[in-house]
Amino acid sequence: RYTADERIRLSDVENIRIRTRTGLEIPLLSVADISFSPGFSTIRRTNGMRRIAVSAGVDTNKANTNEILSELSTGFFTELQGRYPEVRITIQGEQKKMRESFSSLYVGFPLALIGIYIIIATMFRSYTQPFVIMFTVPFGIIGAVVGHLVLGYDLSMMSIFGMVALTGVVVNDAIVLIERINENFAEGMPYFEAVLKGGVRRFRAIILTSLSTIGGLMPLILETNLQAKLLIPMALSLASGVLFATALTLVLIPSLLTILSDFRLLIYRYKHGIWADRLSVEPARNRHENPFEIGDINS
Repeated sequence: RYTADERIRLSDVENIRIRTRTGLEIPLLSVADISFSPGFSTIRRTNGMRRIAVSAGVDTNKANTNEILSELSTGFFTELQGRYPEVRITIQGEQKKMRESFSSLYVGFPLALIGIYIIIATMFRSYTQPFVIMFTVPFGIIGAVVGHLVLGYDLSMMSIFGMVALTGVVVNDAIVLIERINENFAEGMPYFEAVLKGGVRRFRAIILTSLSTIGGLMPLILETNLQAKLLIPMALSLASGVLFATALTLVLIPSLLTILSDFRLLIYRYKHGIWADRLSVEPARNRHENPFEIGDINS
């Protein structure tokens, strides 16, 4: 081991003694070309392999993260691994957080949908009407995506979180509408008249509820503050999803209820050999016979 005085200067590296096979010691300079160039101050390894981290910021006014990563993955990364097959490339940072969040949503989102179904089924004492109500959820998500496209926002994790929250909001209008229609059935009103008047009676309540929700979110959507921009995608998902689902609820829900009634008529025809009156196969018609039940558990 060399003394401290012999290890102070960079030139001392040239004088390091190398022992040959014959036992002769010669300076390193005589057997190697020594040059100085920039290098890494720290060498990190993962599982014994050297690791280099490359980080960068994204100018969202010119491009978005997904576009850049897509171009890198199909272009530069492919070319780099073609030239150096031993290189392993792993995308970390924001993309890693998104992957972790999505993995948790794969479990949480279905559980949320199951919870919503159980609550609605308990309220209506029906197995089928909750499916009609929850049919508004995918249309709300479509509306959220359309809202991002119209206003020029990229889908982000906050957008996805907004869509998850949206699933518990868009069903409200459908619940209010079907509840009114079921009450009309219980009063003995003819089927199509009950559906039509139910939509008319609940039109104002549905529109006002949705407009108040959208109006409450608009200040956040129009905010230009840098800190508020992080929450804009979530608010945009909620507002555009509610707007789109509300417009469809007034048309889609009555149509789906009629289709469901057609299936009940077909089942009745198959069991009894005759066609029944449309209202007679509606479980909600017996609501007034038991005021504690909202429908029929067998519906």
